[in-house]
Amino acid sequence: MRHRVTTAEAPRHIIAGGKGRATLFLNEGTGATAASLTLLELQPGGEVPEHTHDTSVEILYIEEGDADMTVSGQTMRVSKGDAVYIPAGAKHSARVVSPGAPFKAVQVYAGPGPEQRFTQGPRENIPHGK
Repeated sequence: MRHRVTTAEAPRHIIAGGKGRATLFLNEGTGATAASLTLLELQPGGEVPEHTHDTSVEILYIEEGDADMTVSGQTMRVSKGDAVYIPAGAKHSARVVSPGAPFKAVQVYAGPGPEQRFTQGPRENIPHGK
């Protein structure tokens, strides 16, 4: 069980067709078995296509930028300082709408696992010493 994961240690993967990054801080690989925490970054025009997480709740805290999110058929604009709750099984998607500004969100999955899809993208950083 790791209680601390630094930015330098956290694997960062390219996502969204090269228009984004996901930095995986806490998850089952670090011993966090009840939840995971990821930093999601998307460039203008970046999108997360519609998808669901059957057994995991997703919570987002928007640190920077604006995006249009659709959750269970309801579209909303989310901005810096907003929090978003996505129930397990809810269809959801996002599209960055802030021109020239990136979108950053802290992403928590209660019931870790969905963050592993980010590892399908190429790894951007290599841990020190490896």
